[in-house]
Amino acid sequence: MKYILVIFTILISAYARRKPTCHACIHSVCYSRELIIRGFKLSGQLAIDRTSNILYFHYRHKRKEVTGAFSLDEVKLSILPLNFTFGRAVDQHTRNLYTSGVQGVYIYNPINNSTELYALKDKTIWNMQYEDKLYYTEFKSKGLYKYENKKSIKIPELSDYQIDNFIIDKQKDIYFMSNYTIHVLRNGSKQVELFEDEIYYMSTDRNGIAYFIQPYTRGMYKINHMGKLSEVGAFKKDSVFLFVFDNENNIIYEGNDSSVYYLAPKLTKCSVTTKGVGRFRKKIISTTDRRIRKKCCQ
Repeated sequence: MKYILVIFTILISAYARRKPTCHACIHSVCYSRELIIRGFKLSGQLAIDRTSNILYFHYRHKRKEVTGAFSLDEVKLSILPLNFTFGRAVDQHTRNLYTSGVQGVYIYNPINNSTELYALKDKTIWNMQYEDKLYYTEFKSKGLYKYENKKSIKIPELSDYQIDNFIIDKQKDIYFMSNYTIHVLRNGSKQVELFEDEIYYMSTDRNGIAYFIQPYTRGMYKINHMGKLSEVGAFKKDSVFLFVFDNENNIIYEGNDSSVYYLAPKLTKCSVTTKGVGRFRKKIISTTDRRIRKKCCQ
């Protein structure tokens, strides 16, 4: 009996050493983070071309403003022919990147690596999203605009709101943060609703489902079929400020240490507890395990 207990203890110890680190537990799956970029001053939105799995972001390097394109599949960083950029959005059909400079919106074509002025040459754009057309907010100005047929159209229901961030989900509902509070303008409605009286960072996944992360509790939520927040997981230590989803619905995010990380799913299940997240439970049969194996720009 003593011999059996010794063997059992050795096996348990070896099993514990093999368990992966869970930096986040999402949909009961353990995720470990992989570094994309660290040590640079980041600014503006993250944007992703899901056709080619390319992440766009901006950083400052040796007093030079740089807009980078990081291939998640090839683990390779390229520099775009752009100077300072802030707002960024991708048309997932054409792969074109729309990005704002000090003034104006520019369009970058990744196929021929070219950039040209698109519109709004006398405007400073704060946030953008491409959803059949370009939606945007202006710096230090109230309201949300859409740009179509070479004209800017202000959405009348949002004219009185100073919008810090916004997303448009697959239902065409508009969620936005104003005065540290999340509001929603539902598709077809003329009335803005209070959604959550807290700060949340927002994004949509590859299916257009709205996700929210609370930076203080590190909890992650999505919109359920009732149009309400439903908890799906949490981050163990990182406070997340910006995040996007790749073409496999894995998360890329900017953390509170000014680094950008990719979350790679592991072959383990997990659960969120009051003592932390990512607590090891048991093996699962299969899950996507594509990960970034190299580190860039440290």
